[in-house]
Amino acid sequence: MQARRPFPAFCAFAAIFLVSACGFAPVYSTGGSSVGPVSINQIDGRTGYFLRQELERFANLERQAPASRVLTVKLETTFSSAAVAIDGLSARTLLTLTARYSLAPRDTSAPLSGVVSTTISYDSQDQAYSDVALQADAEERAATQIADKIWADLRRQTRPTR
Repeated sequence: MQARRPFPAFCAFAAIFLVSACGFAPVYSTGGSSVGPVSINQIDGRTGYFLRQELERFANLERQAPASRVLTVKLETTFSSAAVAIDGLSARTLLTLTARYSLAPRDTSAPLSGVVSTTISYDSQDQAYSDVALQADAEERAATQIADKIWADLRRQTRPTR
């Protein structure tokens, strides 16, 4: 009878230590980011409501301690025609959403701030109800994209230097 060699088990054990020592972090980690605990001020309008919901979702990952920073966001919404039908009415509408944000500092340093923008297009309808529903959907999609951009920019600005 041949003795079993511990080599495969040793390799698996060593691989775990090598991966953990290289700074590897799981993609879907729930440990938060370098932004830290954040509370989000009220954002005006329907799109502001959607944006605040998305930002709160990101901030909930950081809730290990009481919120010590305050995020303030100002939105600017612009609607424009992207396509005009034969009858002269708009067939497609562009929604451009621009957000100017500022994150209060933890200490006496300058606040973190930035400007992000996104453009969403949606069909324009003759019926008022369907046009309102399509506009609300576009606003919600734009708010989700803006929240992703704001949080990514905040993570970039608060990332520890190596």
